[in-house]
Amino acid sequence: MGSQGIEFEPDSSDSSDPEEEITTTMMRAWRGGAVDRDEVKKHLSEGLLSRGAGQDHHKSLMQIVVLFNWAVLVSWPLFSCFLLLQPLLSNWTNNSWYSYSALDNIYGDNGTLVRSYHPPGLCTTPASELHCSNGQNFTELALKYRGVAVGCGCGQGVFGEGLCPMSYYGFTLSEFVTTGPAIAAMLGLGFFPLLGTWANTLMVHVKTWPSPAAAFAHFITMVVFQVSYILWSIASACVFPTTHSLLTVTFLGAFLAHWIITASLCVAKWGFQSVEAKVTFVVSKLAILSIVLGAIPRVFLALNSVIGSPIFPNWNRGIGSYAFWFAEAAGLSLTFGAYPLVLIGMYFVKSEEEYMEFVTLRLNTDHSVEDTD
Repeated sequence: MGSQGIEFEPDSSDSSDPEEEITTTMMRAWRGGAVDRDEVKKHLSEGLLSRGAGQDHHKSLMQIVVLFNWAVLVSWPLFSCFLLLQPLLSNWTNNSWYSYSALDNIYGDNGTLVRSYHPPGLCTTPASELHCSNGQNFTELALKYRGVAVGCGCGQGVFGEGLCPMSYYGFTLSEFVTTGPAIAAMLGLGFFPLLGTWANTLMVHVKTWPSPAAAFAHFITMVVFQVSYILWSIASACVFPTTHSLLTVTFLGAFLAHWIITASLCVAKWGFQSVEAKVTFVVSKLAILSIVLGAIPRVFLALNSVIGSPIFPNWNRGIGSYAFWFAEAAGLSLTFGAYPLVLIGMYFVKSEEEYMEFVTLRLNTDHSVEDTD
């Protein structure tokens, strides 16, 4: 049905309701009437943009900041729990749903259902093809915990296989996230904490006025981390193991370097008493310590290979099999938690006014160097 014979007559009364004026303008456009672009802009501006006093704008900004910070503070503990509970989550999910598969339907040319069937389960690798690096028998483990001699091969299961370690130096975070659900959960739960790191980067830049060289180093380390982190999540450990290992070193190194630069800028501006400096320094030190200690089992075995003699012990036994994984999980939890920890520290240490100034980037325009005499 066409629009011929239908005329749209807007209400000639002086309406002060912006929503009604917007609706009138949009109806005129929909019915094919002539629309003045300036009039559309005017109505949209009145209806959607903050009018008048800056208090309204500040109030709306505060609401967004509060919601964003709550998203960071809620998602970071979830992200950390996801990382630190991976062995438990892997065995629980894979042992429970190793045989699960969704129902698939096949339809004929005329659109009628031909048949329905269940494809193979989530884990289909014969247990005899999987080998534990810590001396355990994978087939025995599968029969004990699953009742069948089946394992979760590369990309199979809800998480990567957790019955026993496959890497020569023990369990790794990378192997637990070789599946679609696991890597998606890691990237999703880490989104807001990572976005908070970018916000903190901007905040530190604006507040500290770093030199061009320091500003470039501060920014480029974050860029290198972000790019290598994305590539790391694409290059699965069991599909592209060498590339994955190189990207792991790259993104962890860049992220730690970024937080060290952040802490240094805060110290240069406010001294060692600033909350930002304290938190970032503690996070950096703990993350470095965690990663260094966790790498010992791998370093020992690498040295034995270079020397050609088993001088150093093999810690990939018992609880030692979890050392490398725990170092990765704890290091990432700490580095992703730097911004939420700064928020928590600011909230408890600073006054409410100073805290709100920090989180909303309400900055002092005087960036001159303070006289310390």
